[in-house]
Amino acid sequence: MGMKLKSSFHPFVRYIPFVIVFLLILTIVVFSISDINGTSEREGLTITENSVRRAVITCYVHEGSYPADIEYLKQNYGLKISDEYSVYYDIFAPNIMPNITVVRKQVNG
Repeated sequence: MGMKLKSSFHPFVRYIPFVIVFLLILTIVVFSISDINGTSEREGLTITENSVRRAVITCYVHEGSYPADIEYLKQNYGLKISDEYSVYYDIFAPNIMPNITVVRKQVNG
């Protein structure tokens, strides 16, 4: 007659595959959220840059020259820029399209 051997495995060992699958799914979710945040940030930069460009072109169409600075666009064309972005506006001449660069401000902390 055979004796039934008592399993030396801890009863939770059978849950290891489920734990591994759960951790894999959790990792995928975390990376997906990170990717969504990166996409959102890029879209914010693009929207802001496009808004500045539209205001610059509108000014040129109405006045025949590009504005000297961003403040002029804010005061006269209603341009709004979020506090989270910095706009670098480099104008060479009033009849040449300025270089416009939008960057996200660095958060100190």
